[in-house]
Amino acid sequence: MSDPKAQTTGSDERFDRVGETLSEAVTRAASVLEEELAGGVESARRLTERLTADRRVDPAAFDEVVGRVRKDTHALIDMVVGQLPTPASGDDLTRRYAADAHDALDSLLDLARLTPEFANGLLDRVSAGTRRAEGDPVAPGAKPGVPADGR
Repeated sequence: MSDPKAQTTGSDERFDRVGETLSEAVTRAASVLEEELAGGVESARRLTERLTADRRVDPAAFDEVVGRVRKDTHALIDMVVGQLPTPASGDDLTRRYAADAHDALDSLLDLARLTPEFANGLLDRVSAGTRRAEGDPVAPGAKPGVPADGR
């Protein structure tokens, strides 16, 4: 009869090796992600400056940030999946999970592309409400200083 302690120890060593491999993969991925995020901070800063200065979300600047996030996150998913130890029987499952992760990311970021339109609409409504509260009868969407009837 085999020693249960030896079986447990062997099993623990395998899990330890898998854990170490995953830890190394996560550390490498985090390092790359940190570098990429540092590059994306400038794009996000420009977007924030424009929002603060113009009280508008620039769709082109927002798309630039979303595009960078999309590219970097797809690369991160691929990197993590590439580092995972996959037995032959788990290959299909790993590929399916990776494809699902890519699809979920794309769906989420496609929805995020609606943000500038929603944000700008909300800013217009808030601005119109503020102008009315201050006694300026400017209609929403009208230009300040121009009567609502356009004359």
